[in-house]
Amino acid sequence: MTGAVIIPVFADDSALEVLLQCLRGQSWAVVIVVVDGADLASTRTIAAANGCQYVRSLPGRGRQIRSAIEVVSDGMCLVLHADALVSEEMKSVWSVVSRSGDCWGRFDVAIAGLPVIAVMMNLRSRLTKICTGDQAMFFDTKLLREAGGFSDLSLMEDIATSRRLKKFFPKKYMPLKETVGASPRRWRLQGVVRTIVSMWCYRLRFFFGADADELYRSYYSGKTR
Repeated sequence: MTGAVIIPVFADDSALEVLLQCLRGQSWAVVIVVVDGADLASTRTIAAANGCQYVRSLPGRGRQIRSAIEVVSDGMCLVLHADALVSEEMKSVWSVVSRSGDCWGRFDVAIAGLPVIAVMMNLRSRLTKICTGDQAMFFDTKLLREAGGFSDLSLMEDIATSRRLKKFFPKKYMPLKETVGASPRRWRLQGVVRTIVSMWCYRLRFFFGADADELYRSYYSGKTR
């Protein structure tokens, strides 16, 4: 069983460099795939300098992750956001999980200065078997294919993919207590209450059938990715 790390990016060069320096030389990741939705020469250069495989994709995390999976051989995949903070404890656990396979799940998330928010996110995920991107979702590609593949939605792709895996393989869900750090930037810029309300509004709209591309345009309107 082999392992791969997939990093979807869109003009995230500064954060990507920090993450790749942290991952450099780690034997638990046989291949690191940087999948770029912006097609920047600078991102391609950073990936090459760090021995990563570079994949160009249409923008949208679901499409990007799906494109990366297509170039990865069978095995376990771990999806990391470019601004993820990877701990040594997480690396050690992933080393074991990536070799064992036959499971899917995520790590607990830690958000600097917002421990209560992180605890609630992890508890909700543990109870519902729904992973979010900030929690470093992982999966056996064999299970993923049997469940219908990674969702190519431009937004809510993590929820849609979790639903697929939950439907077919609920007993293979593995919520790990080791943590991956997530950036608190969004929470600080928008405010905690506003961010929570916004997140649940988008979730509810998606649940009731709103188009993911429309949600994507609304979510990123006036924002930089």
